[in-house]
Amino acid sequence: MQRDLDTPTWSGNQPMGQEPTPQGPGRSRKWLIAGVAGVALVGVGSVAVYAYAGSSNSTAKPHAQKHVPVITTPTAAQAAAATQHFLTSWAGSDLGGAAQATDQPAAAQTALGTFAAGLHASKVAFAGVVAGAADPAVPHALRTAFHTAATLTGGGTFAYAGSADVLVVDGKPEVHWAPSVLYPGLREGQTLTYGSIPATTAKVVDRHGVTLTAAAYPSLVGVISELQTRDAGKATHTKGQGVEIADASGKTVKVVHVLQPAVPGTIRTTLDAGLEAAAEKAVKDSHIGTMPADVVAIDYTTGEIRAMAFRGGDAAFNGAAAPGSTMKMITSATLFDKAGMRPSDKSACVKQTVINGQTFHNFQNEMDPNADLTKDFAISCNTGFIDAATKNLHSGDLREEARDVFGIGDWNIGVPTTDGNVPDEKGSTNQIAAQSIGQGQVTMNTLAMASVAATIADGAFHQPILVPGLPQQPAARPISTTTATWLRQMMTVTATASYGTAEPRMTGIPGGAKTGTAETATSTNGWFAAYDTSNHLAVDALVIGGKEGVLSAGYVARDVLTAG
Repeated sequence: MQRDLDTPTWSGNQPMGQEPTPQGPGRSRKWLIAGVAGVALVGVGSVAVYAYAGSSNSTAKPHAQKHVPVITTPTAAQAAAATQHFLTSWAGSDLGGAAQATDQPAAAQTALGTFAAGLHASKVAFAGVVAGAADPAVPHALRTAFHTAATLTGGGTFAYAGSADVLVVDGKPEVHWAPSVLYPGLREGQTLTYGSIPATTAKVVDRHGVTLTAAAYPSLVGVISELQTRDAGKATHTKGQGVEIADASGKTVKVVHVLQPAVPGTIRTTLDAGLEAAAEKAVKDSHIGTMPADVVAIDYTTGEIRAMAFRGGDAAFNGAAAPGSTMKMITSATLFDKAGMRPSDKSACVKQTVINGQTFHNFQNEMDPNADLTKDFAISCNTGFIDAATKNLHSGDLREEARDVFGIGDWNIGVPTTDGNVPDEKGSTNQIAAQSIGQGQVTMNTLAMASVAATIADGAFHQPILVPGLPQQPAARPISTTTATWLRQMMTVTATASYGTAEPRMTGIPGGAKTGTAETATSTNGWFAAYDTSNHLAVDALVIGGKEGVLSAGYVARDVLTAG
């Protein structure tokens, strides 16, 4: 990149070829080089001739000839000598003399003064001046290198390798001024400042103080970044002392020298590093191949999130998909609370049922004409639940139960999430039928469904949180003891009975579960919600493209439950 050379304040009365008379006590010259508007360039061999652009205030006669300085490349000896002269003046605090040794005295003197003030340097020393190769960014410039050591008033030394370009202007070697002469990489408008330096990015840790990194836990990359950006954990830190590059507004651009390291703050989370590692592995379980998957684990006694992991995109916190038959946990609670039904109430399981011309079927053509709600739940019979819901529920019942009892709504867990949604059916029996089995317009993610399982397991809603101490939004209406007890009984049957859809994955795990298979326009998704009374974990897993929940998401959920 070319750099502008300084333009002198020209009297306009000097004959061609004579050295111009400076205006005022200091010399100020600015030569416009190739690429700048109004420049005429004539090159002969290694000599460049630059037309001088006179000031609008020039008193030169209309036809007076303008001085055209000749720019040539210095020898190595000339470049080294010019640089040494500049540095000697600078080291001796003769900033004016140092500035006069450059091709832009005014800019150089201002910058040199800012350097001294910003660093509070009591002394600047230079050594080892050597001339090197040509600088391709500046025509005819030869680059020199040197060592800089600034003694800081506050104590310590700021040492670094410096460099400068040298040009020969009208036969005189001069340092070509640029901010980088002060410090490599320094740009226009930036300054070097000595003082307090900010702490490095806050450290994110699990509940035991183990550091969580995106390298070790890839699924947490967004969580870690969000927490560090928002400082959701109210991290405290101690600033250090050092030298930084600051922009014109005083904002830190880069810390370039540290005398006293800053102590980064710590953001504590509710996560468990061990369980998080298990979750990261679980979403890659060999039984699901390369299908996208995600999982969330919650301590159901507190609502604290212990692990979240995904493969193929964050559907754990920010997904929105039909939950399939895992929705029957909410539907069952609605039938108990709003329709007065019991787990033992009959609701025949038939292969298919037709509602206003729309056919609903069971995924595996399950049938049991003598089934009650518990059996329908355990074998995941859609028609049994559709019959009970369309006969006993009204528009908005499912929505109210999800919102008021299970707390589905606007949560602040410490990082952004997508809320679960159970829309009002607006008088449509078909929508009541579809939403009662987790289809229609119902959308959830694994965080939401893990929370539903947690509410059932504990008999109380605890809004999930990722950062300890965050306010937990209470449910508008506590789940009744009876409803929670009945739901746990139904989930236990599903997890332990030979006909229970979750039984193959829940062997040896004390608790309950509910499977789900959600049909989409092109395929099916597998869901698996469960809780384990031995470790107080509630888990929900989703596998995109998975068939039955037990044959896909069930493996992911089991991996996490058994690791807990």
